[in-house]
Amino acid sequence: MTCRNVGVGIMLWLALPMSAAILAGPVSAQIAPRLTGATVIGQLESARHELAARAASAPHSSLAATSERLGKLADALRKSLGNDAEKPIDTLGKDVRGSAYRASAVVQRTRAYLDATSGCLDADVEAMAEALSTTVRLVADEDDSSKMQPVINGVETLDHRPLFVLHGAGMGPAFALVGANLFDAQCESPVVTATDGQGKLQSVQPSVTGVLPNRIELKLPDGAALAPGSYVLHVVAKHKAFLVGCSAQPQTIAAVQVAPPVKVSLSYGVAATCRAGGADRTLPPVTGTMPDLAGGIVAQQVAIDGCAEPVSYAITAKVTFGDGHSVSVGPISQVASAGITAGLPTGLSLSWDPSVRQIFVRPSAATCKGAY
Repeated sequence: MTCRNVGVGIMLWLALPMSAAILAGPVSAQIAPRLTGATVIGQLESARHELAARAASAPHSSLAATSERLGKLADALRKSLGNDAEKPIDTLGKDVRGSAYRASAVVQRTRAYLDATSGCLDADVEAMAEALSTTVRLVADEDDSSKMQPVINGVETLDHRPLFVLHGAGMGPAFALVGANLFDAQCESPVVTATDGQGKLQSVQPSVTGVLPNRIELKLPDGAALAPGSYVLHVVAKHKAFLVGCSAQPQTIAAVQVAPPVKVSLSYGVAATCRAGGADRTLPPVTGTMPDLAGGIVAQQVAIDGCAEPVSYAITAKVTFGDGHSVSVGPISQVASAGITAGLPTGLSLSWDPSVRQIFVRPSAATCKGAY
């Protein structure tokens, strides 16, 4: 063997163990198992129990009825599947496949509700529950036996937050329907119409601004007043088939709830403790109300007179809701050089900045994610 061949042989010998190590190394990525009817039934039962638990603390909401409906859906799907419960949904007949996919969509919407209610006021939680109730009722009544199975799994804002409640008028909200088989690029765009919960056409209709097979983006007109109640979106997509052309598929639906913005007002008190003549004295609190809390950050100057050498500040706050009930926070004290921040039971936070003697109110991280 020549020197050149020896070198090549050594290089190959060195490379072989590395290749073997790569082939024998652990697999970090895994393919999700195919969705089966048994999986969907298990998800329905789990969601049913979680909704029932939530309903126990919200006896006046529709959650208990929705939980029962999920249980009936699970029973109906179990009966339809029979001995095919362990088979992948895609391999089943059209009718039972459609039922399974609709049940899966209901599960996803329910899970979104359970995850999105943190930081929401009671009024918004109840409105979100109504949106979920309408969705489950209407989806369960759908009869889609088409081959392509259009389905809507959820409604979300453009930044991918789950959406259940639309508040009033103003700038027209933009949001999206997400699912599967919602658009065929060989056909015209899907038609989206809005009705109330009883099927009556709404006076405010959405515009389709963008489409993908798994996503339809919509926008409502600016300044349009939405009637309180259910806002049900009916989607009719077209799909192209060999020798047939584009044909309309059975509709699929999504629902949100329209509710007036929750009215909240906030009053505050700032008490300064001052040092004078070697003694500390607490002044009477300076009180006031914050400007309109419609959105964004609001600020209020607090005039504290007669305190040349502040030692500490204490703040209190009272949140009053539109129905008249109120919740108080504080007093919360800090040395005069330190700011104070307090969470409020409204998805807001209250801050005191002693350097400029101002109160600030801003949306907090716990702001309700299910309401727009």
